[in-house]
Amino acid sequence: MSSNQARINALLRKSLIGELLDTQFYLFSVRSKRQGNVTNLQALFANDEALTVGSEYFSSLLSETTPNDSTVVEFQDYHACEAAISLDEYGYVSDSDLDEEEEETDETVQDSKWLHPSWHSITTLGRPFEDEKCAEVSAERASRTASIKDSATKGAQRIIPSRRVLVTDTAFNTWQALLDYLYTDEIVFAPLRSQASKSVRCRSLGEAPPCSPKSMYRLACKIKHEKLQAKALAAIRSSLTEHNVLQELSSSLTSKFPAILEMEVEILFQNIVTPTIMKDFPTLIQRIASANLPHGADILTKLHEKMLRHHYPRISSPAPASAPAPASAPTPAPAPEKCSPPSGPFKFNWEEPQKPVAMSWK
Repeated sequence: MSSNQARINALLRKSLIGELLDTQFYLFSVRSKRQGNVTNLQALFANDEALTVGSEYFSSLLSETTPNDSTVVEFQDYHACEAAISLDEYGYVSDSDLDEEEEETDETVQDSKWLHPSWHSITTLGRPFEDEKCAEVSAERASRTASIKDSATKGAQRIIPSRRVLVTDTAFNTWQALLDYLYTDEIVFAPLRSQASKSVRCRSLGEAPPCSPKSMYRLACKIKHEKLQAKALAAIRSSLTEHNVLQELSSSLTSKFPAILEMEVEILFQNIVTPTIMKDFPTLIQRIASANLPHGADILTKLHEKMLRHHYPRISSPAPASAPAPASAPTPAPAPEKCSPPSGPFKFNWEEPQKPVAMSWK
C-alpha cells in the first residue's frame, strides 16, 4: 500500500469517529472592481495531520497558538470577521482564481459590512445559508428534529473543537487546490486568462479542483513548497506563446518574481521575429517609456543580456583574467664596469683616469 493511500485510509477511519475535521479555513472568492475589494467568504475544512505531513508551513502554522503568518487571522465563534477587504490589502489585484462580481440589481444588493462566521452567515462551497430560507423550516422537519432529540441517549453529547482561520491574501480556489494537493499529491492547472481558451471550474468531487498556475506559484513561494513551485512554473511556461507573452510580461506578478520574469523574457526572445511580437512589441516599449510598468527596465535589461549572449558571446562572457606570474627575486643591478688598460704590441704607462674636478668661476 502506498503512503498516499495509507494516509487516505487513516482519514476515512477518523471520519467514522468524528475526528476528521480540525481546522476551518475561510477565504475570499470574488473580486469586486466596482467596490475595489474582495468579498464572498467561503469555507474549507481540513485535517491537521494530513496537512502537516507534507508541509513545513502548515506544521508551523497549526502548531502555534497564535498564527505566525500575518495574513492568517484566527477567530472564535460569533467574533466579528470582515466580509470584505480592499484589493490593496489582499495583495494580488489580478488574481485569476478570484471570480468576477456579477452585475447586481437593487433587489440583490445587501448592505452588510460585517459577517459573523457561524453556520447561518458563512457561505460554504458557494451556497449561502440565507436567513429567509432558514426561516422557512417546515413543521414536519421541526417535529422530526424534536423526535430525534427525545430519542437521543442521556449520555453527554460529544463536542469536537474546530479551529477557525481567516486567510486574507489567497483566493478560495487556490487554497482548495493546495489542500487537495497535500491530501492526494495531485494538481490540475487551469489555462491562463491570457490564453484564448476559457477555463471551466471543476465541480466534481471525483476530480482535483483546477487553479491558476500563477496564483499557485505565488502561494507555493509563500509557504516555501519547492516541488509545487516547480510544477506551477512549468505550467506557466507551457502556457506562454507569441500570442500572450507580452501580456504576461505586463502583469503585476511578473514584477514580483524574478524566475517568472526570466522565463517570460526567454520566451519573448525566442519569438522576437514572429509577426505577433513584431506588431505588438512597440506597444510594450511605449508603456515602459511612459513609466506604466514598474519592472519595464528589468524587461529591457534581461532582453539586452540575451541578445548579447546570443550574438556576441565573447563580449558577454569575457575570458577569466589570467593569474599573475609568481613573484621572483629582483635581478641585481650590474656592477659598474671598470676600465682596463689597452692591449696590443704597444706598451703604455697606464693610470686610472682622474675624476673630473668641478670648477667654480667667481
